[in-house]
Amino acid sequence: MTPLEPNTVIKYPSLVHEMHDALRDQLFPRLPEVKGRKDLLARLLGTGISEAMYLLDQLHVSLSQPGDVCELGVAQGATSALIANEIRETTKSLWLYDTFAGLPKPSPKDQLKDDIFGLGSMERYEGQMRCEADEVQARLAAIQFPPSRVHLEAGLVEQTLIPERGPSPVCFAYIDFDFYAPILHALTYLHTHLAPGGRIVVDDYDFFSTGAKTAVDEFVQQHAGEYRLTLPRPFAGHFCMLERAKRGLSRWF
Repeated sequence: MTPLEPNTVIKYPSLVHEMHDALRDQLFPRLPEVKGRKDLLARLLGTGISEAMYLLDQLHVSLSQPGDVCELGVAQGATSALIANEIRETTKSLWLYDTFAGLPKPSPKDQLKDDIFGLGSMERYEGQMRCEADEVQARLAAIQFPPSRVHLEAGLVEQTLIPERGPSPVCFAYIDFDFYAPILHALTYLHTHLAPGGRIVVDDYDFFSTGAKTAVDEFVQQHAGEYRLTLPRPFAGHFCMLERAKRGLSRWF
């Protein structure tokens, strides 16, 4: 693959390759081989290898369903490039959303659970984790993903992810917004546009802010029986997976 900027971190590529092969053999045998995946796994920032493998498994299961692919909360775009590489041979578009201004103001439902930066309060996280859209575009350009299939939206998701200009339908979405309000907004939008059998992965479930778990739990309860929530093996990290009931099966039993 084309090298990225000189300061791009490459994390022990041989070890990453071994982890990929071991996880694929033991947990994800249905996951197809994709050229360039292992190198992109070694370039991830903030997403662990195990979580990424779960994410890719959920992505590939959903690709047979109609609709595009979304990542909501893209940061530097390392995971965006990984996802883009996996859908290169499809006709699906990639929809990317981020404020590119750091974390928004937390709501009362965002209580600090894990003080990851040692800031002492949830309020001090407003504006943290700021990244530039140029970083995302550079990573997608480095893997030569077609620009015509990328929709990059900057701003608060409540203002950018709207029916008038959002993706429809959607087969897969990865949500990494950390806080209650943007996660619930994304889930609410996806409920209207997610294809039957589609999948959603929500990062930081029961980690960092209480808002992520609260938003997911409220959403699942509101749509009782329509989604199956599963958790990864404990070693893989803090996230959850939602599977929408397939057509002809309106509820899980």
